Amino acid sequence: MSIARRDFLKVVGGASVAGSLAGYGVNVGAASAAVPAFGFADDSVPMNAANLCPMPTLVSEAHAKYAKALDLSLSTASRQAIEAHKEDARSRIAAMLGTSADELAIVRNTSEANNVIVQGIPLEEGDEIVLWDQNHPSNSVAWEVQASRSGGTVRHFSIPNNAGSIDEVVDHFVAAISDKTRVVSFTHISNISGFRTPAAEICEAVRARKDDIHIHIDGAQTWGAVDVNIGAIECDSFSGSAHKWFMGPREVGLLYVRERHIDNIWPNVVSIPWGSTKDDAPEGARKFDALGQRDDAAVAALADAAGFHETMTPAGIEARSAIIANRLRAGLQDLGVNFVSSANPAFTSSIVILSVPRENSRQLVGQVFDDSGIQTAGTGGLRMSPHVYNTEDHVDRVVAAIKKNRALLS
Repeated sequence: MSIARRDFLKVVGGASVAGSLAGYGVNVGAASAAVPAFGFADDSVPMNAANLCPMPTLVSEAHAKYAKALDLSLSTASRQAIEAHKEDARSRIAAMLGTSADELAIVRNTSEANNVIVQGIPLEEGDEIVLWDQNHPSNSVAWEVQASRSGGTVRHFSIPNNAGSIDEVVDHFVAAISDKTRVVSFTHISNISGFRTPAAEICEAVRARKDDIHIHIDGAQTWGAVDVNIGAIECDSFSGSAHKWFMGPREVGLLYVRERHIDNIWPNVVSIPWGSTKDDAPEGARKFDALGQRDDAAVAALADAAGFHETMTPAGIEARSAIIANRLRAGLQDLGVNFVSSANPAFTSSIVILSVPRENSRQLVGQVFDDSGIQTAGTGGLRMSPHVYNTEDHVDRVVAAIKKNRALLS
């Protein structure tokens, strides 16, 4: 059975949600009225936004509409009409992120965006790259490969999961930096612990320690989940994937590059719409998304996904997701189970992970699904990452299933 539009609106417009959104100045009634249903069945509910989200019905229908239009006519006029949605998406996303359209590239995913930075920054022998040890491989192993080629070095550092304050976390970043550090690259929210780093404070402190460091933030678990203003964070680049929390089309992502760095970073791929010479680069960060033929329908549907976020507002989406995640966290705490995720509100996110013996992880994921109809993941333990399409009922079902199978937690 699909989730009916009226049921989704009831959840989003409920009193508890309205109360939380009021603090953000969101018009809940107006926003909720335009929110579409999601089409997944009630016995196969996604709670794994950290990996993949369902698209709202309006986005999947838009994707199909654009693909059909192209199949019916591949004329120049038809293709240009579809491709125009790319610039619309770029402008709308830039406005939500507090930056300019010229600083955004629409790439294929976070991994590609990360590697544009990894491969594009000119590094010299002896340059040091400092990495959080919870980075994704595309923001960790990729740097190690680059360092082995350029003669640079990589330094990994840890943050205690029980960190007690933002200052303590920031101090770990600053302590990892040396006079040779050229790059600091970290994940905003960890996919393996759910730890949310204080990005703005980290960037400010790194700048104060050494102001010529390039700071790259992997926002795979941020974009679409958190109301983030990149323009107000002193990072130099930021990456994200539309198929995760942004609930957008697959194989579409973004890369933000601060204007002053665009000319100094090499693109990984040079293709259309570059001109006939090396000096005919597309304007601004667009040079990083000149990747040749794309799934134009998927890229076009990114604008429709942006419209969904504008309707609910990024602040409203973050607040709704937090309500569901906090209900989940509280229900699990009542069971007395062990968490991988931090319990400190300064570092929590909508990624909630329980400690599970590795040999039991896959079985527990399967048992939870069989007993609740909720899709979780075995990443880092038992990972649950609810989003705005999840309801209080979904949370209660997964908590009951974990209670039933808690023997697998130890």
